[in-house]
Amino acid sequence: MTTPEQEGATPKQAPAVDIRDVQVIKHGPSFLLCDERGDVPGGNTAALGLYHRDTRFLSRFEMSVSDMRPLVLHSSVARNYAQVVELAYPFRSKDPDGYVVKENLALSRHRVLGDTLMERIHLQNFGKTEREIRLELRFEADFLDIFEVRGDERERRGQPQPPHVSRNEVLLGYRGLDGVGRSTTIRFSPQPDELTAETAAFELTVEPGGDSEIVVEIQPVVGDASPDRRPIREARERLERDYTNWRKRCTRFRSSNSQLSSFLDRAILDLRMLLSDDDEGQPSIDAGVPWYSALFGRDSLITAYQCLMVNTDLAWTTLDKLAKFQGKKEDPEREEEPGKILHELRLGEMAGTGEIPHTPYYGAIDSTPLWLMVLASAYWWTGDRASLERLWPNALACLEWIDRYGDRDGDGFVEYERTAPRGLDNQGWKDSHDAVVHADGTKAKGPIALVEVQGYVYNAKLRASELARVLGDDALADRLQKEAEDLKERFNQEFWMEKEGYYALALDGEKRQVTTITSNPGHALWSAIADDDKAAKVARKLLSPALSTGFGIRTLADRQPAYDPIGYHTGSVWPHDGALIAHGLKRYGFDHEAMKVIDQLALAGAHFPLARFPELFCGFSRDQVPEPVQYPVACRPQAWATGTPLLMMRSYGGITADAPKGVLYVHRPSLPGWLEHMEVLGMRVGEARVDMTFTQSGGVTSVQVPRKEGDLEVLIRQ
Repeated sequence: MTTPEQEGATPKQAPAVDIRDVQVIKHGPSFLLCDERGDVPGGNTAALGLYHRDTRFLSRFEMSVSDMRPLVLHSSVARNYAQVVELAYPFRSKDPDGYVVKENLALSRHRVLGDTLMERIHLQNFGKTEREIRLELRFEADFLDIFEVRGDERERRGQPQPPHVSRNEVLLGYRGLDGVGRSTTIRFSPQPDELTAETAAFELTVEPGGDSEIVVEIQPVVGDASPDRRPIREARERLERDYTNWRKRCTRFRSSNSQLSSFLDRAILDLRMLLSDDDEGQPSIDAGVPWYSALFGRDSLITAYQCLMVNTDLAWTTLDKLAKFQGKKEDPEREEEPGKILHELRLGEMAGTGEIPHTPYYGAIDSTPLWLMVLASAYWWTGDRASLERLWPNALACLEWIDRYGDRDGDGFVEYERTAPRGLDNQGWKDSHDAVVHADGTKAKGPIALVEVQGYVYNAKLRASELARVLGDDALADRLQKEAEDLKERFNQEFWMEKEGYYALALDGEKRQVTTITSNPGHALWSAIADDDKAAKVARKLLSPALSTGFGIRTLADRQPAYDPIGYHTGSVWPHDGALIAHGLKRYGFDHEAMKVIDQLALAGAHFPLARFPELFCGFSRDQVPEPVQYPVACRPQAWATGTPLLMMRSYGGITADAPKGVLYVHRPSLPGWLEHMEVLGMRVGEARVDMTFTQSGGVTSVQVPRKEGDLEVLIRQ
């Protein structure tokens, strides 16, 4: 614990270097990271701990049983909100005949994370000898901001409060520099035999065939909040009902391939896991655990788009939540501008003190056009005119931002340049500092117009023109359509690299092409800004060995000076990136190429635990390493990685919707050779529901519609 003499000092925090084997459970704004034994060892380098609202409320929680090392029999977080750990402590002795006898003491740790973290520790003696056991739980709370855990340094911190110890509970407190009090209360039942500010000890006698049980409750509190407290059984049953109801609201899948079925089931469960309610009960999608368990603009929007065939409510709640924080004024410190959609919203101490600008921070060049794209998609999938009309003023503000602020120099392209001292240098989806470099490896200087962003703007204006026509504003519709067509023409002139047969990554501040070969131009297929005569060349480049690893598409081609297969955006593979590219390939009629990209991702998926795509993995080719190499600190789960298999399903079926007209289109359905049968059950299109069955034989995919509820026409175009 920090002593009073150290108050205000910054504790030494080992940087997180490897979280690949971390166990994760999450509910709302809280999540727990621990090891397979269920422990949070002090001083670990895996960012372990209990987190709540961007703060670590428990930095150590280690159990010991008579100083013996346990054998881990089972450890699972498959339920997302609960953890089950089964441990064995073997005792060896000799019987009267001299034979070695092994007797086991079993210990189960059952955890449920709801508004508080509940744990039941159950010991059972399977031996014939009475066991005297000393069980100790050691705990600490460092109250570090998540940015500190990630590695940000601070000159000053707030004040740890004197711990309060009573008969069966310990209160650990901290008052931040933001003036907010944060506390961790740890309660024990039964009362420990010894209890200090750092350790709870239980002296237990376990008879042969007997058992003993300890219940621990850990309650993180910010300010004057009063989390609901429930017994562990009640908390688990409530969460089980919640997940059951969630699954009933989502499209269901049945498949002949067990691996694909597992990925689809996991994706739907993880979507629920990533939902968090704000103080007013409004839900939103967290971007990923552990680093991005917060509201992000582009992440939540892309995820909502990926999941339209599964749950359209996600799109409307995401649009509403982001509209709530839409920019109102010019604030260079946070890169806020009227009409702009946020990049990231944080709730921790460093945000509260202004040490980081995330209150919210608006440094994303793509969130605003993406918001418009998702608005249009949500309308065509649901026909919800009332929601469209409610959000139309926000859409007009987005369009105004694109023209007034997005195009910084009046050249017709949308570009970014950092204005916030603590903001991001790069503000597209590849937002690390080294993500946008010239072919010689030097960093491009702004303002930077990214290739994919021009596509987003094109698609946003084109689809906003359709919405304007729906709402009866033909003049605006005509103007937006003309602007989109003009942008497409300029884009294909200025970004095309004839020698490479590919689009440039960006135009820099001097309007020079950034000729580095990356995956970004693949998004020009998703947005449909690419000319038809160029799309085939883009498809070939994407599937070339320079970009295609056999497990997916690299963010940056190999043999480039900046290439690093272990780099965050400089050669790694991001599943969502490949899924969007495949979706775009399908749009242009490159079905074979689209299936090849999806097949590579499916092959990679076979190697990931819990049937869960990580945020990213390393970009080594399958020829180099026969299985995908995990990125050491990738988020799992992560929102748009979760949406990846769901978007893959839409691409298989070529599924698009026109709910206002009551039509569902199935364009050139094509299941891969390894998938014979797929059922889509209870998919919502407007007020209707539909079941579809896809069957593949000899490379030909057929479609049947065994059930429809509501007024819906299904048009199948082979």
